Amino acid sequence: MFRIKIERTMRTIKAFFTVILLFFLIPAGLSFAQLENEGPSKIYSGYLHQYPSKSKVSFWHSLFGKKSAKQWDDIYDRQCSIEFKSPTSFSHEPVSQLPAQLTYFIRFKNVAFKKFIIKIYTNDDQEYSIDPGAEGKQVGINDEHHIFDSYLIYLILGQDIDHLEIVSSTGDDKSKYVLDKFEIQDDD
Repeated sequence: MFRIKIERTMRTIKAFFTVILLFFLIPAGLSFAQLENEGPSKIYSGYLHQYPSKSKVSFWHSLFGKKSAKQWDDIYDRQCSIEFKSPTSFSHEPVSQLPAQLTYFIRFKNVAFKKFIIKIYTNDDQEYSIDPGAEGKQVGINDEHHIFDSYLIYLILGQDIDHLEIVSSTGDDKSKYVLDKFEIQDDD
């Protein structure tokens, strides 16, 4: 009888230590998986540009004066960045090998709108759009998004992008994020 109690106690202790060991090993396995996913990245960042809602022009000037270009105000406490991850390098040389997909992450500080579209403007005044909402429930771990269009992948890997804009998909053109600063982080 005493021997059976000791055996049960030993099994309980072994199970307890096994569970504790698993709690230590599971996060270690996740961190190794995340380290393997690290690679070259290209980060575009910028601030919210907002068109003033109230006009600063007199009534007579608005009737008889010439129209002025939109004057945007920068809202520095509202920032946004997009980080593109690629298995190949973001080099200054022409792209010779295209990956099947690019992964990108969008980060906002003090979000301005919920649904949005990413517009890519090139140096030769071309415009391309990416709709992160089109992926629906297929958004990956940690809110990662994917691009499968080979021309957009080619464009992002290269050096022909002037800037990116994050605009509301509801058609509100009074505010937009302009991402005109970029940084390349290659692990070569």
